[in-house]
Amino acid sequence: MATGLLAKKVGMTQIFTPEGDCVPVTVIEAGPCTVVRRKTAEKDGYDAVVLGWETVDEKHAHRLTKAEVGVFKKAGTPIFRHVKEIRVKDAKLLGDLKAGDVLTVDKVFKPNQRIDVSGVTKGRGFAGVVKKWGMKGAARDSSTSHEHHRHIGAIGQRKTPGKVWKGKHLPGHYGSDNVTIQNLTVVGVEAEKNLLLVSGAVPGHADGVLFVNTAVKGQPRPKQKQEERARAKPKV
Repeated sequence: MATGLLAKKVGMTQIFTPEGDCVPVTVIEAGPCTVVRRKTAEKDGYDAVVLGWETVDEKHAHRLTKAEVGVFKKAGTPIFRHVKEIRVKDAKLLGDLKAGDVLTVDKVFKPNQRIDVSGVTKGRGFAGVVKKWGMKGAARDSSTSHEHHRHIGAIGQRKTPGKVWKGKHLPGHYGSDNVTIQNLTVVGVEAEKNLLLVSGAVPGHADGVLFVNTAVKGQPRPKQKQEERARAKPKV
């Protein structure tokens, strides 16, 4: 089985746990995704599965290259707007997946699972150092900062070398970056609506395209294993 799905950010809300705690969650519409291609180590050098999401009308197929359209025709699937390749180290994780199989959110994810969510952050255009880097700015009552309270100030040096070092925080384009938020917890799965409820915030704006994958840093241990590890620890 594939470890992730292409998804879309719906928005944020809050839910209440059986204990009465209020948990802010992000609602994500994940899948259903169709397997477009299955790659193997014998033929391609590595094991992977290519997923397609959101079909495209035939009248818009001319926007794709003949090579791209040929991949969908060979697989016998519709033309998809978004395609994502998922590599795995062990081919057993993919099972008997083949082109044309459909993956839904309840087949890939389950409650209390840890996931990584990747997306593009909101674009904020050209921003100054106060907004982009969180600099404090000049003091309001300074005699030398007249009408320059949010400027970066002097960045040169009074000795050799008289230059600006690489990596200096300067004004510039802010946002529109590929960001991955790791180790988020799946609070709930609604298979009927293809919805995934994730604890916390994810990058991007509403309707933004996301990639939800199984966390690379591992999953939480069951309570039974936690108790066994606690008993195995030597007492000081």
